[in-house]
Amino acid sequence: MKKPLIIKKKRNWKETGAVENMDKRALLLAKELSNEIISWRRDFHMYPELGYEEQRTSSIVSQRLREWGYDVITGVGKTGVIATLKADGDRAVAFRADMDALPLDEVEGREYRSKIPGKMHACGHDAHTAMLLGTAKILASLRNELKTTVRLIFQPAEEGGNGALKMIEGGALENPKVDAIYGIHVWSELSSGKIGLREGPILASTGDLKIFVTGKGGHGAHPDQTIDPIVVSSAIILALQSIVSRNLNPFDSAVVTIGAIQGGTAFNIIPETVVMKGTYRTLSKETRELVKNRIRDLVEGITSAFGAKGEVELRDVTPPTINDPKAIEVVRKVASSIFGDEAIVVPKPSMGGEDFSYYLEKVPGAFILLGTGNPQKGTDAPHHSPRFDVDEDVLYMGSALLASIALNHHALWK
Repeated sequence: MKKPLIIKKKRNWKETGAVENMDKRALLLAKELSNEIISWRRDFHMYPELGYEEQRTSSIVSQRLREWGYDVITGVGKTGVIATLKADGDRAVAFRADMDALPLDEVEGREYRSKIPGKMHACGHDAHTAMLLGTAKILASLRNELKTTVRLIFQPAEEGGNGALKMIEGGALENPKVDAIYGIHVWSELSSGKIGLREGPILASTGDLKIFVTGKGGHGAHPDQTIDPIVVSSAIILALQSIVSRNLNPFDSAVVTIGAIQGGTAFNIIPETVVMKGTYRTLSKETRELVKNRIRDLVEGITSAFGAKGEVELRDVTPPTINDPKAIEVVRKVASSIFGDEAIVVPKPSMGGEDFSYYLEKVPGAFILLGTGNPQKGTDAPHHSPRFDVDEDVLYMGSALLASIALNHHALWK
């Protein structure tokens, strides 16, 4: 059996074309665990739990981790789990999986369909939890050769609940202080088995907006006697689209979307008020501030021009997810060695958001995409769709990749 990866001091890993003598035992063990990883994923899938309700999931996770010899803390951020596998070295690396589901009904026909009405794992968090359990079991079996302390973070409430903040507050990145953190997200937009790695921004910041327009109501037959908030709101909606097209650098990215409008009660009544709800998304904090300022300016100017009143509420939800170049290079070296260069792709940034970004504000790290899109298996439906599913045959790759990063962190993180 080969020894764990050791790179000679005179060689700089950044200057080598590939990581030398990469230990592939993690890959072999992951393949052996593939059916078990799939079984865990299907169990979590059939019994989904929403944010901060993940009692069953966290109970199963913590029980298995204790069986494998991890030091386990439960109840972090209400339902989160932190597990530690200590090594003799002075370094530590963290891996995170989210556990929560979404509030929607799954399509019929799958043998592992959700058994809980109105709840479904429609974003792959069941797969993330199963893959990290696979990583945990692999590392437990190789703990005598582990030179880096491993911290596993099983997080609640990623879907809008900012569970990452609760885990950070609960000490997920401390005692020991971790050098870097890694997370994997299954990705239906990538072909199954592809590893998506991108330096810098990979996911957008997210924010919620509400716009209140107050006019003067009256009879639909006499609009001249009113200040119509519906017309004012229409002008605001159209003007908001100019932020991206006329205020941003063409090479920058942002989204401003109005997703809901509430106003009026009858066909012949001009209402007093209209409420609009939406979201704003950007790939940098600087652009986020520009977008927010323009939203305020446009609402104020347009409502004033119509003689109406406008009020804006903007709430930042998550910052952009920005991958550290050094961490991405570590993943690239490991992934190339165990899967080959052909498995690695550079994905386009997404305007979706992730609270993994909060970890990356504290320590360097990488958010990795694992392609699970396979049209023949019906796993290419978009995330948050009632038809969403994953290609389970590639889940072992996620477990192998994270375990291999842990086994070689001491040599690669310089």
